Order: sequence, then structure tokens, then C-alpha cells
Amino acid sequence: MGVRFSKSIKIGKYFRINISKSGISATVGKKGASVNIGGNGVYVNASPSAVGISGTGLSYRQKITGGYKDLLGKFFKSDKDDETDTAAENTAVTAGADLSEIEEFEKNMMANTYPYHFIDNVMDKKTFDGKISDAKSEAARMVYQLSIDGDEDTIESMVGSFLSSVHLDYDVKASYELDGHDLYVDLDLPEIEDFSMEYPAESKGKVVMKKKTQTAMKQQYAQTVCGLGVYLAACFFNTSSYIDKIILSGFTTRRNSKGELQDDYIYSVKYTRDIFEKTDLKSVEDAYEFMLKFENRVNYVSNTLKAIEPYDMILEDTPSVPSVEAEGVNPMIIDAINGLVELGYNAADVEDLIPELGKLNLSSSGEYLKAALKMMA
Repeated sequence: MGVRFSKSIKIGKYFRINISKSGISATVGKKGASVNIGGNGVYVNASPSAVGISGTGLSYRQKITGGYKDLLGKFFKSDKDDETDTAAENTAVTAGADLSEIEEFEKNMMANTYPYHFIDNVMDKKTFDGKISDAKSEAARMVYQLSIDGDEDTIESMVGSFLSSVHLDYDVKASYELDGHDLYVDLDLPEIEDFSMEYPAESKGKVVMKKKTQTAMKQQYAQTVCGLGVYLAACFFNTSSYIDKIILSGFTTRRNSKGELQDDYIYSVKYTRDIFEKTDLKSVEDAYEFMLKFENRVNYVSNTLKAIEPYDMILEDTPSVPSVEAEGVNPMIIDAINGLVELGYNAADVEDLIPELGKLNLSSSGEYLKAALKMMA
């Protein structure tokens, strides 16, 4: 199947270890956007974008503490036929054991499996729109206003800007397209083989590497790819209050019954803003269960996400403005008029704005659109 939308951004693979006087920490990401995991806690960092309005998914730093051991525990439960650990191997750590490797592994796994715990909750529209006063410049305020008003190019640019700042330690490619108030997103997800089959554990006072069971691997993979979807959906909602619904579908490459590689969509979810606005993301312990609150196509059986048919993008016919191009009107005014039509305004009504817009000497389609929106208010 593959990617269905034209705009695509690869989320790269970054991971590094930081050594300082305060100890060792790990960073997932690079300068500008990262998750930092160390003795003082887990942080998510992102540098301000051109808009630079905190809480909008474009600029944040938040500390996450506690809770990860209970959430990770289920991924390391052995299958019955693999239960070979002795009672001594399950006892408390001895005084001489260095468990920093285990701690770093668990925190890094938490950062990758539950990324939505690291970000702000989705703002309601009133709060989002009110943050325009936080913009750092007049240009930034104009961009923010255009995103609120539903300018397609502006919103898609903001989504792309956010995606370009996200870095994980596994490969993902995101493709997206805005249709009215709906954002369609396809994720080219990692394969289960991209994740390590081993994990560090304490055994008789030493740190040893153990193999994860197939059940644990499948559970971890499902939670990770579902968690990524929840994380991105929340961030997309926080890039523009104009977005009411996100139709997010994820596919991965795997072998069919004949041993041939093929792209299988494994989930497709219609996330709605209203449910996200009422959700404390840090209380969501199971991304798959959270998915089930929305209209979805997901088939999770025996710890495996089975292939499904994703939701298609339904493009509505956009009415045209009669004879605008034939009248020799400024192309920027044409763009603004058609932008109003795409936003749902009646074509005949917005065409009446052309003479008034023609009296203005503006420098971009966006400025004419903003002026036209004021005239329609």
C-alpha cells in the first residue's frame, strides 16, 4: 500500500549518552528536540519554532517522574515455558551491583513507549486561541492567526515544522494532508525486528542481558506504535485549534503467508479533539485501550496487530468562484477568495469582497485572506 499523501517527513534515528560531573544520562533526539533521561528525571525538550508559543506542541520542556517501573513490568513477564529464574535471581539487588544500565534502559524504554506522557495535554480551543498574545512578533501573530482561521498552507507548514523537530531512536516516516477540519496522517512504522530482543536485568548481584519472550516483544511493539500514534495526534491538535479530527493510520512492512514482504496497515483511528481535551495524557497507561474510545479499525489478537483496511481520505469538491481568473484580478486576491470558499463561505458572498480587497495594497495571499476574514466577520 505505502504512503497515500504527498507531504512526507522522516523522523530520524538519534540516541546519545551524555557524561558529566552529575553522572550519566541518555538523550533521545538532537539539538532542538529531545528526550533526556538521567538521575534527575526524564525531560522532553523542544526549541521554540518561529511562532514560539509554549504549550502548543511547538515549544516545551517538561519533567516526568515515577511510574515507569509498573508500566514496564508487563513487558518482562516470562512465558510459562521460559520461567527459569531462580528465587535468588529475583531477590533485591546486592550492595555491590551497579544498576545504572538497567535504570537507563527502563527510562529510555519509557520515553519511547509512552511519549504522550511527556507532553502537555491538548488545549481547548478557547485556551489555544488566547495564546496568540504570547507570540514573539507581529509576523508570528499573523501566522498563528492564520492557523486559527484555517489557512491550509499555514497549518500544514506548522505540522511539518513540528514533525521535523521530532526525533526517535527508531525510524518513522509521517505523511499528512489537511482536508477542511480533518488532518489525515499516514505513519510508516518501524518493524518489530527493529527493536532489541534483549534487556538488562539483575541476577545474583550482577547485571546480565536476558532475552525477551515473543509475547513480551509483541506487547512492547504494539504499545510503542500505538503510543506513537497517540503522542502525534495530541501534538497535531496542539499545532492548530482549527483541527477537529485526525484520521491517523499506521502501516508496517512484514511477510505474508508466502514469505513475501508487504505493507500492512495495522491501525486506523479517527481521533477527535473533544475527547483529547478531556483527557489527562499522563493517566493513559494503555495506548491501545485509549484508541478504542474513538472510531477505529484495529484488530489486536493474541498480542498481535493484524492487518486492516485504513480509512480513506474523502476530499470534498471545492466550489469555484465564477469568472474570477478571467477578470484579471490580482492572483493573491484570487487565492484569498478561494481560501474563504475552502473554509466554507458562500462563493457568491465572498466574490463581493473583490472590489474592497482590490483597494488594498498588501504583499501576500495570507494578508489578503486575513483582511477578507475581517470583512466577513
